[in-house]
Amino acid sequence: MTSLRDALPGAWELVSFVARDTATGEDRHPLGTAPRGLILYTADGYMSAQLATSEMAEYVAYGGPFFVDEETSTLHHDVSTSMMPELLAQPQFRRASIDGDLLTLSATTTDRDGATTHSRLIWRRA
Repeated sequence: MTSLRDALPGAWELVSFVARDTATGEDRHPLGTAPRGLILYTADGYMSAQLATSEMAEYVAYGGPFFVDEETSTLHHDVSTSMMPELLAQPQFRRASIDGDLLTLSATTTDRDGATTHSRLIWRRA
């Protein structure tokens, strides 16, 4: 069986980005229903992500070293450069799974008001 670390390197194109409010169950599409994006993982342990709305009106990019916890299938993005300063404040953790040519990354966050959101991004190998 291939490890997550061995299966991850390469380019992945964003297929969908859904954020669910855990209190209400309401789904949002932060970058619209047809988001654009590319995430790259290198064999030597670096990643770079770029995400945008379909018309490129909103754009987010970040990158840096990444680490894999095989036991929990968790990626640790150690963001060293970002358009969003809040991503630099702490490591970004993403639960990860690969099924064929699809990579699913998910994360749960709680904002300052106590609202919890579970986000799921699906990427297809480019």
